[in-house]
Amino acid sequence: MTRFVSLLATLVLWLATGSIQVQADALSEPPEHWRGTLVPVAEVDISGAERLMQQAITEARAEIIGLLESPDADPVSLAGAYGRLGALFLLLEVEAQADACFRTARALEPKEFRWPYYAGHLAMTAGNTEQALAYLESARELDPDYPTLYLRLGKLRLDRGELTEARAALEKIADTPGLAAAANYYLGQIANLERRFEDAVAHLKKALEADPKATGVHYPLAQAYRALGENELAQKHLDQFEAKTPEAEDPLLEQLQGASKRSLPAFHKGIHAIRQGEYATAAARFAEGLAIDPENVPARVSYARALYLSGEAEKAEEELSRALAANPNELFANFLQGVLLQQQGKPGGAADYYRRSLSIDPGHAGALFYLANLHFDAGRYAEAAVGYAEALAADRENPPARLLELIARLRAGEAEADIAKRLVDLSAQYPQDPMLRYALSRLLAAATDTSLRAPEQALQIASQLTLLQPIPPHQRALALAQAATGRFEEAVRIQRQAIAMAAWMAPLSERAVMQSELDAYERGSLPEPVWPEGDPLLSPPPFDPVAPFRDYPVSVPY
Repeated sequence: MTRFVSLLATLVLWLATGSIQVQADALSEPPEHWRGTLVPVAEVDISGAERLMQQAITEARAEIIGLLESPDADPVSLAGAYGRLGALFLLLEVEAQADACFRTARALEPKEFRWPYYAGHLAMTAGNTEQALAYLESARELDPDYPTLYLRLGKLRLDRGELTEARAALEKIADTPGLAAAANYYLGQIANLERRFEDAVAHLKKALEADPKATGVHYPLAQAYRALGENELAQKHLDQFEAKTPEAEDPLLEQLQGASKRSLPAFHKGIHAIRQGEYATAAARFAEGLAIDPENVPARVSYARALYLSGEAEKAEEELSRALAANPNELFANFLQGVLLQQQGKPGGAADYYRRSLSIDPGHAGALFYLANLHFDAGRYAEAAVGYAEALAADRENPPARLLELIARLRAGEAEADIAKRLVDLSAQYPQDPMLRYALSRLLAAATDTSLRAPEQALQIASQLTLLQPIPPHQRALALAQAATGRFEEAVRIQRQAIAMAAWMAPLSERAVMQSELDAYERGSLPEPVWPEGDPLLSPPPFDPVAPFRDYPVSVPY
């Protein structure tokens, strides 16, 4: 479940398309008389793209093929055609093909500034800083007077830790209208890194004056004020922080994005804003796109996600309902509707939508896991055990489901010896999973079937866990193991320490379990049951509705 629960995953957030090779055409195998000049541009599977984008790419390829058929084709016209196709691929985030198009345009029209500039922008977006720097420096040789070039170079140098070079580039445009906010934002960050905190304040205040909506500026400004000892001002700006960076004018980039107005670039901008954590901006862009293409159900679901993440849960629910009215079998809309109902304290309704999701895709890992958690919380342990097994079949990287399946099976009445054998096997298979080791330590210390007990082994496991991470649950396992070896005074001491540590942060149910365990040790006995309810490491993870809205990947987001 790692790619579902955690923020790792990320970067798979809402992929626009793949790059599957299909039948070659004149772009992927240029005619003989053009070879050596043109970079092959392989065809890709664009079936996941929005319909108008597919049409625009098809027409752009056809335009180039028509030009390539003529041995007397004008190189400048051909460069422009390649550039338009590159723009479409860039908007679609098919980076290899976009780069090939811009490289070809540059070869055909070597003195044209925009081709290395676009290629540099693409390389920056892809995180290829070396290639981006080479492209942008080439662009500077062609036209050193394009102001936004220095913003790109400054940001790139800053990302590479080259602060002197970054500052030199950004200072060229620090007073340029349309660029001053972004330039001073980065100059302020550089000043913070160089511990020139008064300069940082000056730059960042100038950035806010130029773009008051750039709430992302407040964070480095708070850092600067805190370093200067101005804690009240620091807190004031920290309270205003939201992840929205300054806008920057870039006429060439706007031209590139305008190369395919019919392809609804608003959706692309929405996805980009989501990746930057700018959810309100993303919602606005999706609203613009849906005004043009209101029947785009996947885009409406993405709009709902952006609304929810920007704090508009009611509007998000309305948009999900509209998506489901248009297409009752829209998988992700059903799943997210279940998440919303669970957040609202309606487990029955949530379960219905999770089941609808599974009727569309029986292997949907999120719906399987969330539904199993609902069964577990309701005490339907046999159903929960089946659900966790199915969730694991759909996604083997789901650590909570591994243990929860065993707990559910034990509570459903399966033999403790069978559960113990499976737990030992899983602990050997996943030695770095602390939840499995924690559960095994408790079982070896105080299994109901005394033939399964191995107190010294339990003590060894619990000691290792506590040494690595001395959190209250691990201390409780250590106390239980000490009691199992007959060291009840030591168990009492460790348990009291765990209770003191958890007093201010543990929920009431966990504190009650800890107190009952302490009472048992003080009586000179072992607590029951070995895997108690209310133990956070033996229960489903806390329900987090934000995670699926933010992190769950879909292949076609619009």
